[in-house]
Amino acid sequence: MPEQYVHLLISKESEFAPSAEQVIGFCDGLGRQSASPLNAKRFFLKPTGRVRTFTDPLTGAKKSFPANDRIVFESTSDLVPLIGTLQQYAVMLDGEGPPPLSPFPLYFNDFPFTENYGYAVRCVVRPKPVSMSDVSAEEISSFGEPCGTDGRAGLFRHPVSNELIEVEGAGCARFWIEFEFGKWLLPQINHSLAILDSRIVALASASFGLEFSQGIHLL
Repeated sequence: MPEQYVHLLISKESEFAPSAEQVIGFCDGLGRQSASPLNAKRFFLKPTGRVRTFTDPLTGAKKSFPANDRIVFESTSDLVPLIGTLQQYAVMLDGEGPPPLSPFPLYFNDFPFTENYGYAVRCVVRPKPVSMSDVSAEEISSFGEPCGTDGRAGLFRHPVSNELIEVEGAGCARFWIEFEFGKWLLPQINHSLAILDSRIVALASASFGLEFSQGIHLL
């Protein structure tokens, strides 16, 4: 079972990148819906140009990821000058769950989890489409890597059964939304990843003017 479960709303338009006003509209909409993380701190993340390298404890492989500056902001209106013309950034609301409108019920060892937990929502933007697939295969780009030749469908592993789930319109994207929960917590998934509360999905579609597919990223 994965240590960390992240649910994804993935733009079906792979080249789409939102305006600052659209990101603000979504973040404010979460608050109006009572779906935002509780007691949330607001962070704006942008790349520093430096790279951090670490050794995967499971495989021993060297992995690298870009380092980010983390800027605290008080009001969503502060995002307009922060985003500016940046092509790569993330906006994070980092707090606790469950909010009154929860994305979905969570479970620990197959039992409903009723205590508080860490809960973060991130809007993520990249300069070019990257892979959303969360599988390890030579012929498929891994999550966050440059897209391969066919990025229309995303491939994801069920977090418990390891079943391969294919999702149309979820292969590659410049923009996606992450919902991250406390460690060892999972939703119930059958054969579809379209489990996010429909009101949150509708808010995202209305805020950004497009449709989203749903995927997962396991850490």
